[in-house]
Amino acid sequence: MTFANSNQTVDVTTNSFDQLSVDDQLALLWFIYTRMGDSVTPAAPAAASPEIASGLFQQIADLEKQEQLQAMRDIASKADTRISREYGSLSANTKLAFWYRLAQGMDTGTIIGVPADYKMTEEADRLLGAIETMDFEQQITILRNAALEMGAEPKAGAAV
Repeated sequence: MTFANSNQTVDVTTNSFDQLSVDDQLALLWFIYTRMGDSVTPAAPAAASPEIASGLFQQIADLEKQEQLQAMRDIASKADTRISREYGSLSANTKLAFWYRLAQGMDTGTIIGVPADYKMTEEADRLLGAIETMDFEQQITILRNAALEMGAEPKAGAAV
């Protein structure tokens, strides 16, 4: 695959991700981390701020389960909430580390998980299959793009 084709594939996949419902976006992130976690552990961990990612993770972990889900939905939908603004202020690699921590928290039960009977839409399922066939760099780029798009912009005078 040429570099141009690779970039086009990443762009098309990222755009497809953006078109999914918020719940399908969250489920897809979780499935990517659980199915491919060994290969898509946080990219460039030295460039991330794990303490900051862990701090935001802990804020979500301290919430009731349904509030955890709402906080993740707020981040994915760019809602203007304190947690979403805090997330929006993170670097791309720290955002990846944060989602990785959430996936770990879902595995341990600290964070509300995707229900066992949850069925993604056909489109989301196809997208997951396509991502699984991509090379590591493409997978990381798609995850980074998805994570980067989420979260509200911090604004002057707000709590963050």
